[in-house]
Amino acid sequence: MQNGTFGPARSFRRAGKAFAAPVIVAATLSLWAVLPSVAEAHAFTAALLVVGEDREARLADAVRGFLLAADERDGHAGETSDGHLGGVDVNVLPLPQEAAGSVTGLSGAPDPTPDIVVVLGDARSPDALAAVDPAASVIMVPGDLPDGWDGQGATEGFVGRYLRAYGTAPGEAAALGYHAARRIDAAVRPLDGVAPRADLEAALGRTEAGFQW
Repeated sequence: MQNGTFGPARSFRRAGKAFAAPVIVAATLSLWAVLPSVAEAHAFTAALLVVGEDREARLADAVRGFLLAADERDGHAGETSDGHLGGVDVNVLPLPQEAAGSVTGLSGAPDPTPDIVVVLGDARSPDALAAVDPAASVIMVPGDLPDGWDGQGATEGFVGRYLRAYGTAPGEAAALGYHAARRIDAAVRPLDGVAPRADLEAALGRTEAGFQW
């Protein structure tokens, strides 16, 4: 009776253990396969493309302004990206690469095909048109800076934060980088990402003029 009652049960438990292990391993492997794609889906790449004269200095300043905005609301210690915009990890790609020698402060891993390209300078110039692919990236210009951005108006906080961060007053390129990042933040936050593309483009279009910090 004892063997009849417990013997099969013990055999079933042994069989159950032998069967459960592959299931657990398979589930674990499936989870690891999904996690990278989830992380990638909650990150995007923004390129800063400078065209025209004095590209190296302007690009370095624009990146500094952009990074300042990317650290204002959702930044945290131990980041592996270049900050957050709209609550989403952002990686910054300075362009053109030959003008990026003075750029500092980047630690992310940008995609070589950016989701968004911010063009500082003439977006219709041959250099700009040759550097971007409108089919692959959303193209934007920084937009109009707020009146008195470098004076005593409501945007004085930007100048003070920039001074504290970099030890020098921001120039126009830094302000344009900051302005572009703030517009991207406003567009990305309600979408929790950069898709759908049409919604992102519409949101950026609404802030091209009159956007205040």
